[in-house]
Amino acid sequence: MASFIIPFKALFFLIVALHQSSSVFSSSSSIAANETETLLKWKASLDNNTQTLLSSWVGGNHCNWVGITCDMAGTITNLSLPDHLLNLKGKIPPEIGVLSNLEHLNLASNNLSGPIPNQLGECSKLLDLNLSKNKLGESIPLSVSYINGLRNLDLSQNLLYWGDTTTACKITFLGNIGPFSQYA
Repeated sequence: MASFIIPFKALFFLIVALHQSSSVFSSSSSIAANETETLLKWKASLDNNTQTLLSSWVGGNHCNWVGITCDMAGTITNLSLPDHLLNLKGKIPPEIGVLSNLEHLNLASNNLSGPIPNQLGECSKLLDLNLSKNKLGESIPLSVSYINGLRNLDLSQNLLYWGDTTTACKITFLGNIGPFSQYA
């Protein structure tokens, strides 16, 4: 009887482990699907000429798209589209917060306008944020100050201002803050 109990326990733990790993995989694939949908909607909202420059951004695996790097689970950790050659025209969508595993966001040297969305604060794993040399306007959202791991922040050469001193004070913990100046 004892010899039957040991294999049964081992089988039970194997089944539990497989169930948990399938839940993790299902969750990761759900996150990846949301990320794909978010990026495709953003692409569609951009100026038509910009959409052509992101021609690799079509269906399939977003980890193979230009400017995207993913982790082993297939979730986006790096969105890097800096460059005057791309010249992205449009707004940063509020849905950016869906990219919850994002560590590096670089959209510098484009033609992005509008406010920095509050939802950027939902990217709680963000380490590096570079939105410099765009036409972003309005106040810097307080939510940016809640990104605890943020090491580098460059918002220079935009039309941004500190909405209140609370935001500015909370952001002073950063190791590297790029120069802050009005768009020239």
